Amino acid sequence: MGDFFTKNPSVIIALIGLLLSVLNLVNLLKNRKRDHYVSGIPLFGGLLTLIGFLLSHHKIWALLCFADYSWLMLPYALIFGGKKKNDEKKEDDRENEDSER
Repeated sequence: MGDFFTKNPSVIIALIGLLLSVLNLVNLLKNRKRDHYVSGIPLFGGLLTLIGFLLSHHKIWALLCFADYSWLMLPYALIFGGKKKNDEKKEDDRENEDSER
């Protein structure tokens, strides 16, 4: 077993990425039960998994990078993230103007 990792050191990077992806998912599920929010590093585990397996001889396993839920959240954040923040800022500005009068 140790011989496998000495011949494929990039697999260790990929396994660390998988561990980070799983921990990020567990963190998300635990935060739903609690009231406070603790963030993980989104996409970091998925990127490590992708890079680690693409550098190894086991390239098909690079598809495990999509086990990280952040890949699904990225398009949503890019498309709708800015709109939501701008709408909230406009409402806050309106409330501040009303309170100044």
